[in-house]
Amino acid sequence: MDINEAIILAGGKGTRLRSVTMNEIPKGLVKIQEKAILRWEIEWLAKHGVRRVILAIGHLSDKIIGEFGKVVGTPYGEVDVKYSIEKEKLGSGGAVKQASEFILGNACFIINGDILSNANLTDLIEIHNKNHSKATMLLVKMRSPYGVVETKGNLISKFVEKPLLPITIHSGIDIINKEIFIEFPEKGQMEDTIFVELANREEFYVYRADENTFWNSIDTEKDFKDANEKWPGL
Repeated sequence: MDINEAIILAGGKGTRLRSVTMNEIPKGLVKIQEKAILRWEIEWLAKHGVRRVILAIGHLSDKIIGEFGKVVGTPYGEVDVKYSIEKEKLGSGGAVKQASEFILGNACFIINGDILSNANLTDLIEIHNKNHSKATMLLVKMRSPYGVVETKGNLISKFVEKPLLPITIHSGIDIINKEIFIEFPEKGQMEDTIFVELANREEFYVYRADENTFWNSIDTEKDFKDANEKWPGL
């Protein structure tokens, strides 16, 4: 099954990034290495065959519409853009349910609009299809926010600066089959509702990203600074 559509959740206010946005632009338009986060995401999706994106927006939605219009040109081809505008706060689950009305195919990506990654989405599609899955979540290893101290007896043997930890977290990148959208809540978080149901029914598969994959959620000014320094590009 080809997957050439995506819903990007970009309706949040980004309150923890206010020192960067100054409440004048939505978080998705914050620039990492001179390019907006959402533009990086659209180019990344286009690189892996996505040709239609639905932007689920709310806060300062006019700024996002003005930035992208109806078609976005990328190095990997043009991407058509539709907009699902929240009139009230719906939560991630409600935002996806509303935006899903624009989905034409049998499955699509759901991506948080504040992440920067070069994860291999083509491999994610292959795993989804191989498992005949209704839903597949991309997992990444969590990076410690602190330096880690290793010890030998009562002595310090090694300092490791912010290592990857042996636990995985939700990357904010999923593939969901269209048939599942009817189960999404009208309001509420998908992580607390339909994701729990899919897991309980043993219908939620995973794809574990390679450790060399870059992934960064841009939530704070520190994340913003780190990403500008470390982002290797697509």
